[in-house]
Amino acid sequence: MKSYKLHVPEGFKDTYGNEMLIKKEIENRVLNCFNHYGYIHIKTPTLEYIDLYSDNGLQKPDLYNLINRQGEVLSLCNDMTRSIARFVGSNLDDSKGIKRYSYIADTFRYPRLYQGKNHQFLQAGVELIGKSNEYCDSEAIYLAYQALKACGVSKFTIHLGSSKFLNLLLDDFKVDSNTKKIISETIENKDYVTLRSILNNNLDSNKAEFIIDLMLKGGRLRYLDSLMDKLKGYKALEELKYLKNLYEILNELDVKDILFDFSIYAYAGYYTGILFQIYTENVKKSVITGGRADNLIKQFGKDLPDIGFGIDLDSLTDYVIENNLINVSKEKYLSLSDKESFIYSMKNNEEFRNKGIVVGDSHLDNIDDAKEYAKLNGYTKIIWYKNNKYEIVEVK
Repeated sequence: MKSYKLHVPEGFKDTYGNEMLIKKEIENRVLNCFNHYGYIHIKTPTLEYIDLYSDNGLQKPDLYNLINRQGEVLSLCNDMTRSIARFVGSNLDDSKGIKRYSYIADTFRYPRLYQGKNHQFLQAGVELIGKSNEYCDSEAIYLAYQALKACGVSKFTIHLGSSKFLNLLLDDFKVDSNTKKIISETIENKDYVTLRSILNNNLDSNKAEFIIDLMLKGGRLRYLDSLMDKLKGYKALEELKYLKNLYEILNELDVKDILFDFSIYAYAGYYTGILFQIYTENVKKSVITGGRADNLIKQFGKDLPDIGFGIDLDSLTDYVIENNLINVSKEKYLSLSDKESFIYSMKNNEEFRNKGIVVGDSHLDNIDDAKEYAKLNGYTKIIWYKNNKYEIVEVK
């Protein structure tokens, strides 16, 4: 029988050393950024009842499930937006006005095919609840922008789209609700071959090709203006005007590099308005995904609009390390002492630590072993204690 004692399950990994230090530094910077904008930090349970992640009795296929001793079906946290929606719905606070929540949490998702994908994701994010307008939307995007800047990231592109736009456009094109659902699912799966077939079977060739072009193309303000010219007289034009207004607000806030991208269909199916994704250079997946979900909290008993986003802290950490954007290294000394000097070394090492120097006690017996250990573990100097005195030895 195979033993799994030394193995990590598929889709999971250990994190340690410099990667862990940088990830913690990123967490601190992001959370500090959220705090400065008035967001209240919230911690929800890692386990929730599976009903939280079910729509109309249908459970999401990517859940990690288990059964407790009472026979109740639970799920590992799969979606922090839903967890916060559950918190808001069950909270007795009915005061009017904006509610702002921030979080850092592990989420768990089982991919349809493994293919080397992670099952556990460290995510930071916010939810701005209670208002639905371009000012709240711009705040969310601006905060995402500021969070990346706080982590030293300066080169990124914001992809801005809208689920509402596509819904209005399909209404303009007289597409029935069942076909709209199929089209949305096909776009979410990026299956454009099937999408073309569905569109050609339900629309004339010009309208079908227009939607295909929306999925395959994108662009800056000139691209949006060209779409607005083509859709004069359609209901979908109003959402394009909204996006242009949002763009102008962000531009005044010096948020640049915005691309209009209507192929965005994020992981969750509850988005009702704008969608945005932020990409850093040379990284295929987005490091931030967000959008407006005005109907979600209604499922939990309160009719409150919501705009939020999540940061993929694992991908962001990889990018920060690869580009040397954050330096968490400190000067490291190794302590070596004889038995008589142990108490003296322990007290004296605190003086070095108070100066910001990392001091590790070697508990070794001789200087040669200490030098070898220091080289292997990144110590630059050895504090060698003998007879309640010490000397500093360079590690070469």
